[in-house]
Amino acid sequence: VWTPDPSEAPATFKVKLVDLGADRTIGTGDDVEHEVLITAASTPALGTGQWLSLDIPLADFTGLTTQAAIGQLILSGDPNTIWVDNVLFRK
Repeated sequence: VWTPDPSEAPATFKVKLVDLGADRTIGTGDDVEHEVLITAASTPALGTGQWLSLDIPLADFTGLTTQAAIGQLILSGDPNTIWVDNVLFRK
């Protein structure tokens, strides 16, 4: 990820995964999700004007108690402008 925006606190880039549950349908009550926060104090640290490579193990999404039907990857937060290149999932 890359941002031209200020990356010092309170700036937070968020990566959320949502598992759709056994029925594989969003919003039906069996969905689970977890969000990982990337900040200037995290490792790796969010920075301004530099590419940051994120390699986030699935185990870091501790609230994602089921993982058989991951149906959403949500990127959000502040800084407002984020460029994302090469989103990969691997075992």
